[in-house]
Amino acid sequence: MRWLLVLWDIDFTLVNAGGVGTRLYRMVFRDMFGTELPSAADMAGRTDRAIVLDTLARAGIPEPRKHLDQFLAKLAALAPTGRELAVQHSRALPGAAAALDALAAFAPGRDAPGRDAPGRDAPGRDGAGRRGPAPGRDGAGFTTANVRVVQSVLTGNVRRMAEIKLSAVGLDADLDLETGAYGDSHEIRSELVHLARGKAARKYGRGFAGTATVLVGDTPLDVAAARATGARAVAVATGGTSADKLAESGADVVLPDLTDTAAVLFAILGVP
Repeated sequence: MRWLLVLWDIDFTLVNAGGVGTRLYRMVFRDMFGTELPSAADMAGRTDRAIVLDTLARAGIPEPRKHLDQFLAKLAALAPTGRELAVQHSRALPGAAAALDALAAFAPGRDAPGRDAPGRDAPGRDGAGRRGPAPGRDGAGFTTANVRVVQSVLTGNVRRMAEIKLSAVGLDADLDLETGAYGDSHEIRSELVHLARGKAARKYGRGFAGTATVLVGDTPLDVAAARATGARAVAVATGGTSADKLAESGADVVLPDLTDTAAVLFAILGVP
């Protein structure tokens, strides 16, 4: 039995949040400092801890680290407002729901052994929810008899914002968010991989070292976090980084998006 820990990035991998994060940053900054935020730091692939420090420094706030925990706490406290904004402005990216649902067939204890995985050579569901073929090599296919998949998140968002963004577009049902790693835990993204692995090991009673962890994300920083921790990197060109740049950054697989459910499963599960 092969176990995998699949850690999904959220923004521009699963969800287009419609600028909700920047809106909330502006609200917190105005509340704390009584003035408008000149501009937020680059958010792509970074953790909220790093983004807040950079944002405060750029805004000329002395000793930004002194204000970090308060800023993050206020950001989390804006969860109700964040949910309203997310419902109004966010959308699930094409194929995201189908990819999560297809991988959920491999969840521990979810299905009877021997059931074929959705994808190329055996019955499954495509991005529209229709039955279709399953991935495999030479017709072998993946089955729940030989693979178990724990799906969670590795995101720069603080946990409450992550939960809100996912639930607002209906993508939270198949994710073990207790096992996830969030942007309020560390400034460096690769450190979040160790946190998620530790949580998963304690909960499921097995390790997820090396390529037993798969990161799925849209930026070179997602790929770098995988490379730094020995994990596999599946990159999707759904954010601001081209497929060529993601390949150059060292991704194991680069997909244009998540719309081909079979290709997504094949990329994440690897060779059966």
